[in-house]
Amino acid sequence: MRKKILIFTTNPLHNAPRVIREIQSLISDFDIYVTGETPPTEGRVNFIFSNRFKYSYFEKALGLVYRLLFLGMPFKGRFFSTQWKINKLLKEINPELVIVHPAAFLPYFMRKDRKFKVVFNAHEYHPLEMENNPKWKKNWGIIYSYIYQTYLSKVDLLINVNQEIADECERNFSVKSLVIPNAALYHSTSSYVSSFNFPLKFIHHGIPNPDRKLEIMIKAFEALGDSYQLDLMLINNGTSYYNHLSLLASKTSNVRLIPTVSFKEIIPFISKYDLGVYALFPDSFNNKMALPNKFFEFIQARLPIVIGPSPVMSYYIEEYKIGKVSSDFTPDSLAETIHSLSREELFTFKSNLDRAAKELCMENFELLLLKSVKSLW
Repeated sequence: MRKKILIFTTNPLHNAPRVIREIQSLISDFDIYVTGETPPTEGRVNFIFSNRFKYSYFEKALGLVYRLLFLGMPFKGRFFSTQWKINKLLKEINPELVIVHPAAFLPYFMRKDRKFKVVFNAHEYHPLEMENNPKWKKNWGIIYSYIYQTYLSKVDLLINVNQEIADECERNFSVKSLVIPNAALYHSTSSYVSSFNFPLKFIHHGIPNPDRKLEIMIKAFEALGDSYQLDLMLINNGTSYYNHLSLLASKTSNVRLIPTVSFKEIIPFISKYDLGVYALFPDSFNNKMALPNKFFEFIQARLPIVIGPSPVMSYYIEEYKIGKVSSDFTPDSLAETIHSLSREELFTFKSNLDRAAKELCMENFELLLLKSVKSLW
């Protein structure tokens, strides 16, 4: 009889790469139940809407009252109503294993009487998630640090996205991690052709978060002129920052904001471009050590990559010789690096991308995840 796995998250699942790839790794060997804000594209799972598990207005109000009573200290315990709802979910499914994605919900699955294994699949280093926001540090920064200190050593398996974050967890909490990066599934190269003629077409895609300082790329391309074109395929999250980027792009002749495509269409769509670009300003630990989905999607689309000097991405760029790294994160440095690219370099990067795509694809990590999960029993 197949074992049951509950994958718990509160995010939309139709465009959640890490959860989607996790399901793909496990679906052939386990019965999968998954919570989320929207259904996944994989139809063979049992889907449960997650809205009922999100903190209610009453719970948020209790948290505010607690902070008022205890001189600004955030509530680090578990809300009874949320615990009751999760207990009910566990009773209904009776899983042998639970994979928890949101760090805030990890305590609710760490009951002393639990008969199931717990895997914590961390998407980043949560204690420093928004470390530059003083308000966040005094609230969620304290809560996440407490959760890591209290519960990380009690999980049956900790998964992190790269070795640098895994090392930080081991250094601070003495817990080793399984490293599963946000690699994309392997794509063949049949339609991925570029002659690298001017104007060179660059693509960047993702979420417009202010801490990423995406305007660096817009300003770099403004300096480069119309021989270099940049398309920003950003999710319109309705924020003032998205509107700010839209305004900047509208004033820059060689930069456009374009509509997003579905998760499955990302790699085929971006493969029509010449290069991928990302200058992620390192104003936080997570930004500095980032190894994001888009990096691996660039690789599968066979796009040479130009980045700022982010250490983890730079390692792979230099190891596989698939792109170029600017000297710093200023628009001038990024523009100078792009302008220095020769056609010979670009064709060399392009040919090296085949090896990178084969070695850094999700299929190579699926077996590792499956083997690690099976070893828990």
